[in-house]
Amino acid sequence: MRRAFGSRNPGPAVCFTANAGTLTVKANSGGVAIEYHILANADDETLWLPLQALVDCEGKKDDLAQFEAAGPGRVTAQWRDGKVPQIVSYDITIPDEAEKFPVQPQSLSENPPGLLKAFHSAFDVTAPDPPIRFALDCIQLRGATGSIGASDGRQLLVQDGFRFPWDTDVLVSGNGVFSSNELPKDEPVAVGRTDNWVAFKVGRWTVYLAVNTTGRFPDFSKHIPKAEEAKARCLISPADASFLATTLPKLPCHDSDNRPITVDLNGKIAIRARPADSMRPTEVVLTGSSCSGEPVRVSINRMYLARAARLGMQQLCVFGEDNALLGSGDQWQHMWMPLEPGVSLPPAEDAIRIESPGTEPDVPTTPTPKRKRARPVSESTNTSGKAGANGHAGNNGQAQATPQADADVQAKASGQAKSNGQVRKPKTNQQDIDSLIEQGEALRTSLRDMLLKTNELVNGLKRHRRQNRALQSTLASLRQLKTLSM
Repeated sequence: MRRAFGSRNPGPAVCFTANAGTLTVKANSGGVAIEYHILANADDETLWLPLQALVDCEGKKDDLAQFEAAGPGRVTAQWRDGKVPQIVSYDITIPDEAEKFPVQPQSLSENPPGLLKAFHSAFDVTAPDPPIRFALDCIQLRGATGSIGASDGRQLLVQDGFRFPWDTDVLVSGNGVFSSNELPKDEPVAVGRTDNWVAFKVGRWTVYLAVNTTGRFPDFSKHIPKAEEAKARCLISPADASFLATTLPKLPCHDSDNRPITVDLNGKIAIRARPADSMRPTEVVLTGSSCSGEPVRVSINRMYLARAARLGMQQLCVFGEDNALLGSGDQWQHMWMPLEPGVSLPPAEDAIRIESPGTEPDVPTTPTPKRKRARPVSESTNTSGKAGANGHAGNNGQAQATPQADADVQAKASGQAKSNGQVRKPKTNQQDIDSLIEQGEALRTSLRDMLLKTNELVNGLKRHRRQNRALQSTLASLRQLKTLSM
């Protein structure tokens, strides 16, 4: 109820009704209604409580709370706060709309449990202060296509794959109640509609949202471009999508309003950002994803790309520096506008580079034939194919090694090793490459750890600076008060 009704004070009155072995708890305010059912062994009775009474006795344990009518317009609540008993009396007024609580629709369509997450994702995209022309604080439910649409004027999110028992488009106000932990996330969601309400029933809970019959919503189906028309397309691996969702909000930022990042597609997927006090960028490279099409570079708000990544983005389409980007996944599409052209960050040699831990993209490969290990040859072999001063001859431009020559080279190598007091084994080129790769990977891991520790150090210093400034301001205020008192 707190999520549904927000922080309005004192909040709506809550009705407890025991009838025929069932306890019903319900409340209604501001176009939102909540209803909860549970089996209970209680006498038939109706009791109204202020929402504040539930807030006061809220606790982490399953201790009992007792509510009793204490006369007209009064109710008493008793509970224990630890070992201390609490007794509080409240004034209560039965609301005028008590008899106007919505009724459950006769026809309900069952939907997968993912509807709760989809509705919450749509709520995150709605506009808190909608323009006059369109009701962008609402969410559109399309009965004909089974889709959920939401927009704040800068981004658009469309999610498909649902069933609604109506054929028209219905607008309901956005609400954050669907992210509540009390709602079961693994049970189907039944959806139905009356003339004025849309009902969402899951488990013991039913959430009602009032229908907006006067608002207008843009026809988003006309604004979604086709992926085939994109200038560049990226295939994002699941590992890279998860990596982006956690990494993008942590990248340095020089503009707290727009939170810009640069998406650079040129044979690879690179994402750049820089701090406010330096021109040295941080570059994230998605190693497990691939891109195709023309080279393109565009600057966007990182929060839009992070939202698409959290939804499980599988494809990113870029239509140009001035056109909206399109991220898509399993039965959803997310569009958002880029920032102004000309502010994107170019590649930099001194960039701090971070590679995603994702696997390499799937590309067709051909097996490499195994090479035979070459036998060591004499250092005095003449590679010109002609006889040299040492008397060894070449054949077709290549030196010919004889058993005697092999023995001479091995003896010479053995003699050099003995002269140094060590026995050395000759390394092949493949061994050298493997060793260099291991050293490079170890260096990359070390640099990544160093970057994370550096970021933690900088954040800690910034927190210390803010605390120090607050302390200095407090001391200055105390000195001023002391001066005034004198």
